[in-house]
Amino acid sequence: MADKKKILVADDDQGINLLLVNSLSQKFDVHSAFSGAGALSECAIHKFDLVLLDVNLGDINGKEVCKTLKNNEAEKPPLVIFISGDQDQENIISCFENGADDFIAKPFSPLQVLTKVEALLKYDVMIESLQSQSQELTSLVTTTMSQASSYGSSLQMVKQLNHANSENEIAQTVFSFLASQGLHAAIYLVNDKNTSCFDQTSTVCSPIVKEVFELTHNKQRIKNLGNRLMVSDTHCSILVLDPPKSDEEAYGIFIDIITVVIEAVEARFIGFLREQELKSLNKELSLVISQINTDVEQVRQDKQQLMDDIIMQIGLSFHKLDLTIEQEEYFTKLMEQTLLSHDENNNVLMTLQGRLQTLVNEMKTLLS
Repeated sequence: MADKKKILVADDDQGINLLLVNSLSQKFDVHSAFSGAGALSECAIHKFDLVLLDVNLGDINGKEVCKTLKNNEAEKPPLVIFISGDQDQENIISCFENGADDFIAKPFSPLQVLTKVEALLKYDVMIESLQSQSQELTSLVTTTMSQASSYGSSLQMVKQLNHANSENEIAQTVFSFLASQGLHAAIYLVNDKNTSCFDQTSTVCSPIVKEVFELTHNKQRIKNLGNRLMVSDTHCSILVLDPPKSDEEAYGIFIDIITVVIEAVEARFIGFLREQELKSLNKELSLVISQINTDVEQVRQDKQQLMDDIIMQIGLSFHKLDLTIEQEEYFTKLMEQTLLSHDENNNVLMTLQGRLQTLVNEMKTLLS
């Protein structure tokens, strides 16, 4: 009997009741009741797959019995086939309004009842299978959409990180993304000079959280800390305070996402440090060029003054030296060549200054 469908025949007419029981017993586990109260009592004891229910049971109307069975939210209600000698349209509609799954009019043949019962049970199995498939498909679609949404959000977060121009902006961008995923965390950033710690809730990390970061940073890529999880890279660590449990379906998605997050933070933080170095270098070069310009201008003025003094002194001495015209012309050309050489040296320095200035401007463009 264990593998047979269980059926209840509820009819106050003993002859009809016995006929139905005998007709169905070869294929089903059949029980019987002769009143509405008896039907409800049997249903409270046994889990029936189907109930053949007479509309007029004497004590309780079959429609009330059906309504009671169908309103039982504790478990799946049985299928109900009403049996009635009243084939009036209103009666049939009333039966369906009260939860009937099918209707058999009296008089009937045993074969007719057996055919109806088998068809309804097969239909119910088919519906359950389709519902199960539908639920699985819905669950798969929901999970897939959730994954796509999470991955899409993480890509958006990576784009936003590229515009973060401070350690605090990096941390807040990550916190905003994690909050959208229902997660809370703290972030630890490390460079050669110092460390920074940010908390999603209280902004400033508590001493114990900072100490945990210092002790565990970059010791292990992913490390479980009780009901928390630490994920690290060379220059940063993220402590997720409320990750999904490892046996939950969401855990796999979470690990994929947090891995993307830590890599994105690492890349952006390295970029940020390089930008800071370039800015520092640009500032230093600007100061050097400014000093070179000042020094070159001073040297140029000093040399020009010296050359002017020499030329004046030599010019005034020509008459004392008693030089010939050829000798004076020679000395004049020699001074002219010296001055031209001095101008060429100045041009070299000016070219060098121009190249340095171009380099500084290009660095400013890269940093803007």
